[in-house]
Parts: sequence; structure tokens; C-alpha cells
Amino acid sequence: MFDLKPLLAAVVLSASASLVIAADSAPYSSSLSLSSVTEQVYQRLPGKLAESKFTQLQQANEALGNALFAEPATASLDHFNDGIGSSDGYQEWEGSVDMPLWLPGQQQAQQALSSKIIAQLPAYQNRLRLQASGEVRELIWQVKLAQARLQQATEVWETAKLLQQDVESRVKAGELAANEALLASSNTLEAHSQMVAAESDLSQQLKTYSLITGLQSLPAQVTEQVSDKNEVPASHPVLMMQDQVIARLQAEMGVARFEGSANPSVSVGVRRERGDDSESFNNSLGIGFSMPLDNKRYSQLAVAESAAALADAQVARQELERQLNKKLLASLESLSATRQQLALVAEQDQTTHQYYQMQKRAFDLGEINLIDLLRSQLLANESRSRKRELEVLVEQQKAQVNQSLGVIL
Repeated sequence: MFDLKPLLAAVVLSASASLVIAADSAPYSSSLSLSSVTEQVYQRLPGKLAESKFTQLQQANEALGNALFAEPATASLDHFNDGIGSSDGYQEWEGSVDMPLWLPGQQQAQQALSSKIIAQLPAYQNRLRLQASGEVRELIWQVKLAQARLQQATEVWETAKLLQQDVESRVKAGELAANEALLASSNTLEAHSQMVAAESDLSQQLKTYSLITGLQSLPAQVTEQVSDKNEVPASHPVLMMQDQVIARLQAEMGVARFEGSANPSVSVGVRRERGDDSESFNNSLGIGFSMPLDNKRYSQLAVAESAAALADAQVARQELERQLNKKLLASLESLSATRQQLALVAEQDQTTHQYYQMQKRAFDLGEINLIDLLRSQLLANESRSRKRELEVLVEQQKAQVNQSLGVIL
């Protein structure tokens, strides 16, 4: 059985450039824009829930960096007496407060880390918005492609029904054999089946769009102006996020210089003591100071681990840039190739339509049979369908180029 997809003659010529089908199959709204739909998707992204982590980390680190002491101050109280042993009345009370001091530069390093942590939030949000932009672009152009296919299938079905009516009339008039009516009916059923499949595909795409966006309508204006850049800019949200990660790791390396180190400490205490029951208590005030003698040795591991993490992040940044540029190059090449294909297919569509018109006249004059006519319709329909799909693909690939460049809707 032939995969028969006849072409609507005069009607198709006037409607071939249109990519929009009836409003009830895909409702559009002039009040919606690509930006507003992107914001809607952004608010629904799972990654949106992680935005609060930056504020929480920054607040916790800032509280530590602004603390008066490098570590919690500690209070101690000791009591000694000889009641269990000699029971001469010896007693000693001693209490002190130990206050760890910041090492030179340690508090500033902690405060610098706080600023780098919170600086990641805008970059993270922009990366999420780029992700949302990519989802919106994919959703909308899948709907557009399904629309074009449904429009083509609907016109093919309408043509098939008209052809069937014509064939049946000529069979009744004795101009055609009865089996031609069966062939025309089979052609109509095939066209109807293709249209039902196209309707189902469009319905699925619209439901997916609604699921992801939470909207029932699409923005009326969806085409984008493609950028003329051929290299990913440093302002690409993915690169900007990685730059902020690198900046945070650099700040963490500054903090790592003090990891494993002991802080100097000042202690202030009082002592109350006596030798036996006959003596009076002697009260004294004590001040102490302690400091580490070799901190560097004990912080070397933390510094090395931090430097390794920083190096990995810098390598990852270079790799990201390479991958993004490769993706941009592929997008630009695809767009260029599709534009060239569209120009050729447009010419082919015009030629095959003229051929179909000639075959239609020959069929009307009885010079060819229905099978020959349907074959010419199939050729014309395939070129028209390909032309419509390429028109959509050009616009979709423009959006993909902008996505590769990091353009947020």
C-alpha cells in the first residue's frame, strides 16, 4: 500500500507560508511574552529551592567572621581540698576564662569568604533562568512543529475527500472503473489516519507545555533575532557561575591557611587558697597568654586540598567554555545548512506543484489513471511538508543559537 499524502491544490498555494493553525487547537495570547513564560518556568524549576542555601551559608559564615573571638571563649572552675586525705583544711578555688584570639588575617579571610558565597546567588539565578529559557524554547518550537504537521495533514485530508467525491461522481457517470472509487476511499482513510496522528502529537506537545509552564496559552510572538556572535562570551551564565565558584574557592583557600592551626589565647582568672584551717584565704588574680609555635605545618594539608579543588574548578571552567563553543558552532552550522535546504526545497516545492497540476489535468482528461495522480500528489505533498517543517526548524535553530550564546529570554 502506498503512503498516500495528497496535496491540496489552490488552497495550499495560498496557505503554504503559514505556520499557525486554528486558535482552538493552540491558543495564543498577546499578553504573554517569551520573557513572562520563562519567568513562570523559572519559578517552577526544582533548582529554585536551592537558592536559599547561599543566603544561609553567607549568614552563618558572616556570623563566624564577625565573632569577637576566633573560637568560643571557655570558662573553667576548679576546687581542691584535703578533706579525703589529711583533712588539715587545705582548700583551693580557681576560676578562669580563656579567650582565643584571631590570627593575623584570619578574620578578614573569613569575612571575604562570606562576600564570595553570597556573590554566587545572582550567577546561580541567571544559570537557572538560562535553563528555563532553554526549556521554553524547546517546548514552544515543538508545539510549532506539531502545528505545521497538523496543518499539512489536515489539508491533505481535505484534498483526499474532494478527490474521492470527484472520483465517485465519475464512477457513477461511467467515466471511471468502480475500483478507482475504492482506491480513492483508501487514500482518504490513510490521509485521515495521518491527520489523527498529527492531532495526537500536537495535543501531547500542548499538554507537556502546560505541565512545565503551568499555562494554557502560548505567547503570540515567539521568533527571535539571532545574534551575530560566533564565540561564547565570558558573560555566559554557565561561565559566570563557574567564575563565582572559582572566586569562592580562592576565598576558601585563604581560610584554609588557618585550618588546623592553634589560635593564641588570653586567659584571665582568680585563685583563692589556704594552707590549713588556721590560715586565712589568700586571693590572687592571674593573667595568662598562650600561642602556637608551628602552625604552618598543620595547615599545609588543608591548603593543598583547597588548591587542588581550585585547580579542578579552573580546569572545569576551561572545559565548559570548550563545550559551549562546540555547541555554538554546531548550532550555527545547523542553522546555515537548514537555510540552504529551505531555499532548495522551496524551489522543489514549486516544481512538484506544477508537475501535480499537469498530472491533475491529465487525469481529468483521462490520459492517466488514479494511481499515477496519487503518485504525483505524494511527491508534491512530501516537498510541501518538508518546506513547512524547514520553515519551523529555521526559527527553532535561531533560538538554539541564542541558547548556546547564553541569551536569557
